[in-house]
Amino acid sequence: MNRIKFLSVVTVCSGLFVPLLHSTYCFSKTAIDENTSKFVNDNLGGIDVANEQYKQGLNYAKYGLYDEAIEMYKKSLVLEPNNTDAYKNMGIAYAQKGMYDNAIEAFLKVVERKPGDYDACYNLGTAYFDKGVYDKAIESFKKTIQISPDHRSTYFLLGIAYAKVGKYDDAVQILKKRIEFDPNLATSYSNLGIVYSMKGSDKEALAEFKKALDIDPIHENALYNIALLYDKTGNTDEAIRYYNRTVEVNMGNSDAQYRLGKNYIKKKQYDDAITAFQTAVMSNPANIEIYNDIGNTYKAKGMDKDAEGYFSLYKKQSKSNKAKQQ
Repeated sequence: MNRIKFLSVVTVCSGLFVPLLHSTYCFSKTAIDENTSKFVNDNLGGIDVANEQYKQGLNYAKYGLYDEAIEMYKKSLVLEPNNTDAYKNMGIAYAQKGMYDNAIEAFLKVVERKPGDYDACYNLGTAYFDKGVYDKAIESFKKTIQISPDHRSTYFLLGIAYAKVGKYDDAVQILKKRIEFDPNLATSYSNLGIVYSMKGSDKEALAEFKKALDIDPIHENALYNIALLYDKTGNTDEAIRYYNRTVEVNMGNSDAQYRLGKNYIKKKQYDDAITAFQTAVMSNPANIEIYNDIGNTYKAKGMDKDAEGYFSLYKKQSKSNKAKQQ
């Protein structure tokens, strides 16, 4: 099955999601004005316990100590239950841990108290998105845009969410709007190309991918997805060329390496195929089918002994996987 990859950009993120159909998104964080977040407990001699606990939570989160951060946010909220910033940052911490139900619950508390907070709407939508609840994600992203029409990250994720539920025309419209904001952002054209490809409009998809490469000639997703399109249409030479360009950018792209090997077999370039397969399996040892492909390639070369070694390894790995699944 072809794996088409989306790449997304978000407001504040420690790293980029992005493969299409398999992505990790970071959450935007609101700068905290400490002067407006003072929650004083007169019973403790004026010590601002709630705010100190909240700030300690922020410090924990800054270093990736999300469990500790969440506990501090919870303690702060016991003393000051209306601190929406605490709920917001607690939601972000839960999301970083992959606990999307908890994140959604926290973000909903912010939205209930501050319905005009576009960051909270965006974060809520992102949590729904990462959980795979795309209809709810779409609802939250649309609300974000209503509140803040130039919230650019939202257009990326809204477009992808529409594509996930098969609303390709809506996805195209939204992603074109994203391009209007930043006409020189290669990722926008690449994502639009993916939607066209999902829609079955390969000609339009290829045009968008090439626009992405005009801006960024080493845009990995655009290169890989062009290779997939040529592979799909049986243009082996062009598929090989673009798979090679992809792995030049990222040698660890196991999907591109694997498909490169498959196309080399079509050209009877067996040594090149074996090299590509071996590189692919080093990057992704879980793809045990590669061992079978290497075996078949050696067999095509007449090297039966080498082929049998890989066939045996394939059988061993398959048996081990079945045992793990039982």
